[in-house]
Amino acid sequence: MTLIFDILSMLESNGFIQGLKGSRPTIYIALPPSHTLKPLKDSIVKDLEDALSDLEQLYLRNSSSQRCNVWLFRGLRAYGTALRLIDEAKENVLVRVVYLPHDILENLWSKLRKVKADGIDVYLILDARILSTSMPKEMITKIVKEFNAKVLNSLIPLNGLVLDFKQALLLYASPTLPKNPFAFLIEDIGGLGQLIKKHIMDLM
Repeated sequence: MTLIFDILSMLESNGFIQGLKGSRPTIYIALPPSHTLKPLKDSIVKDLEDALSDLEQLYLRNSSSQRCNVWLFRGLRAYGTALRLIDEAKENVLVRVVYLPHDILENLWSKLRKVKADGIDVYLILDARILSTSMPKEMITKIVKEFNAKVLNSLIPLNGLVLDFKQALLLYASPTLPKNPFAFLIEDIGGLGQLIKKHIMDLM
């Protein structure tokens, strides 16, 4: 019963339901979507407007053409490149996990523990919806506590890794075809790295 009351309390505090005063036992009613979702919509719109403003300023500062090296990796090399980059971190590493096969996840957690123990700042973001297909929810909870990770669901199913806010790797792995991932490594992300850093500092 305690778990049920905890869930009801969470739903009420987030504005999804409301308890009727004076009813015993307490009767809960669902609140209209306009009441529940409008603050979320306003928050998303504000975040997009802020991001657009930052990107526009970045574009104006770097209006001249700028070349950057982009490498494509497929199959096991995609996973290997992501894990290797973590070893090369000098100050910090940002990791966003949407889905990875179980064995790759185990290697990832091990490497993150090592660099964290070496004094490297680790910023971890998890998408629990898809990740739960390859990782028990209890383990997700444990990882969140261990790394003080943020759980954010995203519309874009890409894993990501940013090294010292200078290099970035985007990795796609499908739960149905885990042996056929591909990854793009961008060697110098320039001013975009500072935008990502600002966003992460605000988020974490």
